[in-house]
Amino acid sequence: RIAHRGPDDEGVRHIAGQALFGHRRLAIIDLDHGSQPMLSSDGRYSLVFNGEIYNYVELREELMKHGVRFKTHSDTEVLLQMLVLFKEAAIKKLNGMFAFVFHDSKDNTWIASRDHFGIKPLYYSIIDEELLFVSEIKALLVHPEFEPKRNEDALHHYLSFQFCLDERTLFESVFKIKPGHFLIGQGPKILQDMCYWDTQYHV
Repeated sequence: RIAHRGPDDEGVRHIAGQALFGHRRLAIIDLDHGSQPMLSSDGRYSLVFNGEIYNYVELREELMKHGVRFKTHSDTEVLLQMLVLFKEAAIKKLNGMFAFVFHDSKDNTWIASRDHFGIKPLYYSIIDEELLFVSEIKALLVHPEFEPKRNEDALHHYLSFQFCLDERTLFESVFKIKPGHFLIGQGPKILQDMCYWDTQYHV
């Protein structure tokens, strides 16, 4: 359903009893070596990522000082290694437009985040004790148990403000990660919803 978003490559990773990742790639940086889902060298960590990290060169240099070695020149690998080393603290170091899900197969924990202004979309839904992340809501339509019911409150918000407030979408069972936020979870459970950035106005 979202093949049009990534015409250059596709990848799938299944971790039995934990997670299934699928990705369609539009290649921008390191055209030949940025395939996803991207795995750590030991296979423990997985990353699916949409967007661009503008300061990835500086972050790469920082990681190299920590002894990290790289196999590619992609910003995806830099993001993966940042998350492996710093976990959620890495998010505050990022400058860019991004949406990603990072998974640790050791204990089936994950981090999902969206950029400061919400340029890149990231939606989620819980269906029959399964947690699903998608970059377009239409991808959920292939799930046999997904029921596309209209969210009346969100519709009023949209007609008034031209967008849906907070985490709401036009569908009752679909939510968006808010701009400047990240979620932490384990398996299908969301354990924390954290704000890592917000606008500050000074008079």
